[in-house]
Amino acid sequence: MQGCRNQEGVAHTENRWQSHRLAMLLAVLVSACSAPPSVSGPRIPSADEALAVQSRVTDCEWNAAARYDDGRRTLSALAQQVMDVCTVERTKAALAFGLSPNDPQVESDQFRQAVENVEAARKARKNSN
Repeated sequence: MQGCRNQEGVAHTENRWQSHRLAMLLAVLVSACSAPPSVSGPRIPSADEALAVQSRVTDCEWNAAARYDDGRRTLSALAQQVMDVCTVERTKAALAFGLSPNDPQVESDQFRQAVENVEAARKARKNSN
């Protein structure tokens, strides 16, 4: 039984790391493609800093999904609540990547990521039962 728990924990951890990597890649791509050229330019975080920033957002979203998911709402409705709960972390992440948290494209990307995190958290909980 203990071995099964470890395997589930490993699968859960791998799913979270996969979400972290995807989110980090998305954030880097968005910041590279949407940032206007400037003389000094925003400071680009190191890979470790970017992962740490994005990990806080992903962790918050997974925790909020676990707390507020009653299984009756749609992914998008739950994702919106998760985004609201994790506003501080999302704003800090956007600013760390030199993005405007009020940019409609950034908000759209964050919503898409929240939906993916909620879906992954749901699947992980379903598989652990």
